[in-house]
Amino acid sequence: MKAYLVVLLLMVQFSETSRLLAVPSEKNKREHVFHVAPGIDKNGSLIKFYKRGLDYAVDYFGNYGPYHIYLLGPKGEKNIKKIFRERALSRVDSKSKISIDDQIKEYLNRPNVKKEIQSTIKGKAEGGLTWTPAPNRIYEDVTTNAIERSKNPIENTWGALHEYHHVFQVAHTEAEKERNSDTNFCSWMAEGMATYSSAKFMENLGLIDFKKYMLELRKFGGNIGRPGINEFIKKHPGYELENETYWDDGKSAQVYYMIGAWATAYLIHSKKIKEKTVLKDWWFDIIPMGKAKAFEKHMKISLNDFYDEFDRFIKKSDDEVMKIFEQD
Repeated sequence: MKAYLVVLLLMVQFSETSRLLAVPSEKNKREHVFHVAPGIDKNGSLIKFYKRGLDYAVDYFGNYGPYHIYLLGPKGEKNIKKIFRERALSRVDSKSKISIDDQIKEYLNRPNVKKEIQSTIKGKAEGGLTWTPAPNRIYEDVTTNAIERSKNPIENTWGALHEYHHVFQVAHTEAEKERNSDTNFCSWMAEGMATYSSAKFMENLGLIDFKKYMLELRKFGGNIGRPGINEFIKKHPGYELENETYWDDGKSAQVYYMIGAWATAYLIHSKKIKEKTVLKDWWFDIIPMGKAKAFEKHMKISLNDFYDEFDRFIKKSDDEVMKIFEQD
């Protein structure tokens, strides 16, 4: 595996299956490798606007890798399968007693991978961040149909910011454990903080109005989709931010992403905890201390007290909650 990665990281290689582009880091030479399906990035703008977000996030969170970005499309089943074979090869453990061919075969036969292959072939837009187990993590941002992404530079940059925040989060937690484990992140911490950070960074890049976006999450769900927070809470007043079951019943977008983003905003703009502390610094203490103690140390409030306090806040009117931004 190491030899294969060195080849990838030291050169720009064009093949009939995909384009592999190594992006060097100024700090510690960890590389970001783009795997782009043929015909998806004809003028270079797909990678350009993805890198606009990636470079900003790396500068903020630090450089973690290897990080493979798969920007795929539905052209040519043969080529698609070759790209996924490249993906399998990047995960090969050279020290394993299992042969390389058998490791590749096992990976390609995993149900989630087979689903991604079929989604790519059919042109369905799916994906997100995946990673290999510690200690030798490989991070992957997979977009099964990047054609729409290539048409929307704003969302392309936005997605790159969001997913790289997850890279940082995974790097500093025991992400293989259950999300209610004290050394792994809660869903709202992962998705809410990444939703907040990516929107704030988009404003820093001059691409959106952050406060307007936060209000949109309440009114109609912003770019995440309906229902927004207000409608959701009206129907589900007893929701629990710490509840990890919303992935199963279709409420994850509203609770973890939208309300989670507002929970992050509440810490920064109402509790006056420094942005860098909330988005970055406290994560370094999650494994050594456990997230409950790390949260209380850095946020100056216990998780349980925070949940109670925030729950009362988020149910207020739009005019009331938006006042936290006037205090900046």
